[in-house]
Amino acid sequence: MRPEYKGEEQVADPNSSGTSYTMLATLIQLFGEPEAFEYLKKLHRNVNQYTKSGSAPIKAASLGETTIGIVFMHDAVTMAVRGSPIKVVAPCEGTGYEIGSMSIITGARNLEAAKKFYDWALSAAAQNLGAQAESFQVPSSRGATTPPQAPKLGEIKLIDYDFAKYGSSAERKRLLEKWSKEVKSIPN
Repeated sequence: MRPEYKGEEQVADPNSSGTSYTMLATLIQLFGEPEAFEYLKKLHRNVNQYTKSGSAPIKAASLGETTIGIVFMHDAVTMAVRGSPIKVVAPCEGTGYEIGSMSIITGARNLEAAKKFYDWALSAAAQNLGAQAESFQVPSSRGATTPPQAPKLGEIKLIDYDFAKYGSSAERKRLLEKWSKEVKSIPN
């Protein structure tokens, strides 16, 4: 860790943020669990706040309240598009990612309306609205147009993220308990 960034980095708490849990799981997949936790302990020295929201760190950076916000790239792009002096970068070692999803709950009271919304949300027309709302994720519909500001996935080293393992409730619970005990609880 670079000592000049002591107290200058923000990241969300992985207990409340899927963004930050993705970071935790990514580091483990890149470096192995022992090395990832050693890295997180060193990073902890530089963290001025563990936020509840995954996008809060980049909002703070855009306001000059912190120097570095560790977030999903599309959230950083939004702040840059709005004119904040944000430089969007991806780790050269590789990065994890999210795949947004939806579900219809079994026994839903308004099942037909839910199905209509589901079909609409997956359509190219609906996903093309993202850029208008300053949402710069890469759309899942092949018919949708990727906003030009969206992260260029072909230029980013993505890891082979193990969604089955790191999406399991048991593994998530174990890692969050370990992070809370071994990282967040230590003085920085």
